[in-house]
Amino acid sequence: MKVNMIYFSSTGRTEEMAETVKEAIESKGYELNIYTDEADGEEFADADILVFGSPATGVEEVDESIIVPTIDSIPSLDGKEVFMFGSYGWGDGEYMETWKEEMEGKGAIMAADPVVCLEEPDDSVKDELKAAVDKF
Repeated sequence: MKVNMIYFSSTGRTEEMAETVKEAIESKGYELNIYTDEADGEEFADADILVFGSPATGVEEVDESIIVPTIDSIPSLDGKEVFMFGSYGWGDGEYMETWKEEMEGKGAIMAADPVVCLEEPDDSVKDELKAAVDKF
């Protein structure tokens, strides 16, 4: 199975989550490509599972420097399996539910429920991430 993951992290929290996801994917023996800069949508979409990581930015929004442009450049998300994760420092993490709805509206299928955490990812969040990867 081929997995493409792209993430943005400004404080290191989402990066820490991405590292947990990476380790879980690699432990399954899946092929994994990781992007930390904007990716070509057609190339990025050429995988069995697409993984996106973004903290809440601005007013509870997904990162617009790397993540949104990559998503917007994907020709079609119809039937694509997607997993999303991220962190937030204030608010209630509502951005993740909004993001999930937007992705499903574009035809994406959730490979696992998104994982979101307040501040630093603790062991329970890391366990959630590993359990999500187990559903791939």
